[in-house]
Amino acid sequence: MKLKKEFESFFRKIRIDDETHVLKEKRDILQDDIESKLPEILADHGITISKSDIRMIDQGSYKYKTTITADVVDRDVAVIIPLDINDNPDPREIKGYLKDSITIWQRSVSVKEPCVRASYYENGEEWLHIDLPLYADDGGFKYLARGKATSDDYTWEPADPDGLNADLCDKILGHDQLRRIICYIKKWRNEKYAGSSGDHEIPPSIGLTYLACDCFIEQTGSDGDDDLLAFQKTMQGIKDRFVCTCYDGEVLTADISRRLPVEPYSDVFQKMKDSSTSYMVKFYKRLSKAVDNLTNAVNVESPHDAAEYIQKVLGTDFDVPPKEAVTAVTQSKREHSFG
Repeated sequence: MKLKKEFESFFRKIRIDDETHVLKEKRDILQDDIESKLPEILADHGITISKSDIRMIDQGSYKYKTTITADVVDRDVAVIIPLDINDNPDPREIKGYLKDSITIWQRSVSVKEPCVRASYYENGEEWLHIDLPLYADDGGFKYLARGKATSDDYTWEPADPDGLNADLCDKILGHDQLRRIICYIKKWRNEKYAGSSGDHEIPPSIGLTYLACDCFIEQTGSDGDDDLLAFQKTMQGIKDRFVCTCYDGEVLTADISRRLPVEPYSDVFQKMKDSSTSYMVKFYKRLSKAVDNLTNAVNVESPHDAAEYIQKVLGTDFDVPPKEAVTAVTQSKREHSFG
């Protein structure tokens, strides 16, 4: 398999298989703060819950082991509490109470549209944030608290965090090549969107994850898994799902959709589309360039040249083997005379 050793080395560099001690410690401290303080804060506002009523579950890449190293490590931990949303129609208030329960000087806490975020800094640089989406469990039905702290746009959105976890874990866990391909795609996204800060400019992780699951076809042979070919085919499959309009060779619009398989059954790319039509065009163009480079990597004979194409997709963490020595054999021909 071409570059098998290099892909194995690359995956070891970028993967986070299990919680490091410090990440586990941060999560445990947050959970202790929430369980000990939130019931009291809610009680002050006429809402009665006990510590044992609070359920916290991992969501996102940590749950299905596709977290990769990054300048800022991102983790999602859902907070689920029993709550009558008819009696508490404003989710911004409940998110504010959750924010109050974890606000201490050691962490920076903010209310985002889909969650409460606890951010951690070192030497003035953020290195970790833990997102805490808040769900109301109202008679067995779950609702996600949406809305920024001061926004007039807020709602309790029907949701199924357990069903979403179950669906993705079933697709990914135990399927090692697929898990690696998802990690490569996330690394590509991080490389190509480094420095991007616009709201919903970056393709969401869950969208890329589901598209990878949809388009992945296992590639293996007598020597083991062929991650290069699987990566190329998966990225090609995602590109082929786009619907584009072009004029004179220029892409004018690009569209791709992927709906959640559980409530609220929404298109995970909708907010990206609503923010700017240019975001989807940029996504398509960057994906197309990655497909071209991966296709070249598949087709060239030299592992050195193939790895250089892959570096254009995954960055310099991917090792490039040395060029093969070219041995020129010069055979001298001796003239024979007969006579």
